Amino acid sequence: MYLKKLFGLRIKEYRKKRDLTQAQLAELVSVEGKHISRIEAGHNFPSAELIGRLAKALSVEPKDLFEFYHHQEAIDLKESISQTLEVLTDEQLKATYKYIRSFVL
Repeated sequence: MYLKKLFGLRIKEYRKKRDLTQAQLAELVSVEGKHISRIEAGHNFPSAELIGRLAKALSVEPKDLFEFYHHQEAIDLKESISQTLEVLTDEQLKATYKYIRSFVL
């Protein structure tokens, strides 16, 4: 998935956790309801200013809106993990291996 789509899914996820409708969220951040709908659908991407207002309205830090690894495809997650493993020290790699093995044993 691409960034706009993942971001939209994250906004929708937080909005629903707060029991807000798109119209209610739109009112809180001073935009039209249709704009929230288009952001959640991945058609529009908000400005930095709007990202700040969305985060405040949803009671999260702006960075939290970009944490959407749980929405990524498995192949993308595996690639990201592989890239991360490349930069670990030997000790970090051993600890990571032990942690991962705990899930499959």
